[in-house]
Amino acid sequence: MDPKNMFANLGSMLASTMFLWAVFQQYFPTHHIRGQIDKYFQRAFNFFYLYVQVTFNEHTGERFMRSEAYSAIENYLSITSSTQAKWLKADIGRNNQSLVLSMDNYEEVADEFGGLRLWWAFGKTVSRTEAFSFFSSTDEKR
Repeated sequence: MDPKNMFANLGSMLASTMFLWAVFQQYFPTHHIRGQIDKYFQRAFNFFYLYVQVTFNEHTGERFMRSEAYSAIENYLSITSSTQAKWLKADIGRNNQSLVLSMDNYEEVADEFGGLRLWWAFGKTVSRTEAFSFFSSTDEKR
């Protein structure tokens, strides 16, 4: 089988899978059944996925304290990100005299540590709450 036909078949198979999944979600909206299928699909995907992903949240506990691990990683990456990243954000340092550069949202840089290739990515997730409030209704995790 030549590579051209293999990619065409793979594309057709993926399109068919996506179509069937959309139909399934439409006619079987039960969260329990979809949750079980999602769980097994994720297990099958992880079988072929060779990478490990570790997430460090900016805030810990009651969301009032900034994570020490997050701060240490931010400090470690300040030099790497300022030389590799295309999108940076700037802030004033602790002594109010130095400028600190860090990665902006959804930016990624590569690093090597102990012979391993690492990719550091900065991202955020925003979840909306359904409660009535005079304040912002978004809960942002970075």
